[in-house]
Amino acid sequence: MTRYAFRGKTHTLEVVEGMIEAESDTSAVSRLNAGGIYPIRLNEAARETPAVLTGRPRVSSRALGQMSRHLAQLLGGGLPLAQALRLVAQQTESRPLRTALEQVSDGVRDGASLSEALADHPELFSSLYVSMVRAGETAGALEEVLSRLADWLEREAELTSRSTTALVYPAFVLGLGVLTVMVLVLFVVPKLAILFEENGQLLPLPTRLLLAASGGLRRWWWLALLAVTGTGWWAARRRVLHAAGRLMDRWALRMPVAGDFVRKFQIARFVRGLGLMVGQGVPLLQALPVAGGAVSSHALRRAVGELEEAVREGGALSGALSATKQFPPFVSSLAAVGEESGTLAAALLNIASTYDRDTDRLLKLAVTLLEPLLIVGVGALVMVIVVSMLLPVFELGLVAQE
Repeated sequence: MTRYAFRGKTHTLEVVEGMIEAESDTSAVSRLNAGGIYPIRLNEAARETPAVLTGRPRVSSRALGQMSRHLAQLLGGGLPLAQALRLVAQQTESRPLRTALEQVSDGVRDGASLSEALADHPELFSSLYVSMVRAGETAGALEEVLSRLADWLEREAELTSRSTTALVYPAFVLGLGVLTVMVLVLFVVPKLAILFEENGQLLPLPTRLLLAASGGLRRWWWLALLAVTGTGWWAARRRVLHAAGRLMDRWALRMPVAGDFVRKFQIARFVRGLGLMVGQGVPLLQALPVAGGAVSSHALRRAVGELEEAVREGGALSGALSATKQFPPFVSSLAAVGEESGTLAAALLNIASTYDRDTDRLLKLAVTLLEPLLIVGVGALVMVIVVSMLLPVFELGLVAQE
């Protein structure tokens, strides 16, 4: 199955955007037509060049969240949309976002809706963001929608910040360990090697292996660096990483702590986006592919495609969630309660909040386990190097005693 990004129009000429999985572009068009959507743009998402290689602007979730909140506050104060966009652009520190907002303001002045103007900048505003804004415009609740988007983006930024902060100390330990090993291998080991060569003694196997590794690294370090850099660039350009990502994804989801963290983190992003859109009146069939665009796990993304197929055939969301085998029973059970009581959006947001707390707990647990493992691992590696260099000294001392 291939993932496609589409932009199309419905029978009522409403512009919709999202993601869809199909075997080919023809199959994707057929599926969209069956859902009442006539595509005007269809791109294979898997073949898009990464933003790092294209140099496309990147804006943090925190900056987008602040922009959304400021815009909501200005609209709540009665300011016209185009003027509010100009004022928000002047207050924005990010140059790419400031330029985009100025262009969006010009588009609104020319008669375009806010969602249509935002859709012209897909590198900054995701399909979920645009769809939420479009729903807010239709329902006459743009200010409320922007506030909800601000909450969502700030929550994403907060989780990213907590993850980064939690990994600072393990990264410091790992970096210090690598630096220590490099100093030993590149500077200390060669000096001791000269001493061993002068004595002419037969060196133990661990010492010989260490000397060979040290000599090879000192002589060919530039070739190793060039090979790693070239391989990474080639893999990104050729989409090898995308193909290998499926294997890595399955492996990551099966890990004891990390797998649970990844699964709950991805599910939380999906159900929150879905809950926000359903709560604003977006049809479930249109909200599913858009919310699925926030999922990076290949297994869960494929499950979202199965959800879309089941809902299109008239099935309930809760039953489809259970049938994919990728969502825990807690998710399908709470979704079933929401469907029966007519509060599906609230149920989905409740699931996301619960999993947010779980991912925070799992992150702390993972860091707690990672720190001693890194210390023990780095210490063991340094010990192996030191013991390998001391073995000939011990043998030399035994010979002298005899």
